[in-house]
Amino acid sequence: MAPPDPIIGLTEAYLKDDSPNKVNVGVGAYRCDQGMPFVLPVVREAENEINLEELDHEYSGIAGCPNFVNLALRFVYGEDSAPLNEGRVAGVQTLSGTGGLRPNPTWGNHIPIFSNAGLEVRKYRYYDNDSCNLDFDGLVEDMKGMPEGSCILLHACAHNPTG
Repeated sequence: MAPPDPIIGLTEAYLKDDSPNKVNVGVGAYRCDQGMPFVLPVVREAENEINLEELDHEYSGIAGCPNFVNLALRFVYGEDSAPLNEGRVAGVQTLSGTGGLRPNPTWGNHIPIFSNAGLEVRKYRYYDNDSCNLDFDGLVEDMKGMPEGSCILLHACAHNPTG
């Protein structure tokens, strides 16, 4: 049996709590007043637009859709970004939650995915449990202590609807 998942543990605690003011902050999904997943109208509109394109459902390559990745990098770094224009920035598209990253805490399946791919997995700090906030100093300290040539993967977001 795998060790308990700290993120799923939040949902388990939520389900046991009898407070009428409780909020489920575990798995990232917007919810209605009845606690059911709520799909934003803009997401439904985007789904409809995608369905109108009648896509062939072909799989993207291992690094995702190149056009999407390039547009995302240009959006984040800007058209005039020297590192981007000099080819010093790389990007991949991954699945939310499972796909690309290994912060701490993380989903229980992230570490085995990378270990099974032959990578040496090390954790970095990013979350301060005491303050429920970004552990910026710990994050910077861990990154500065990484060996030269390390690959750092930052999990920007894993909450619906954006993934």
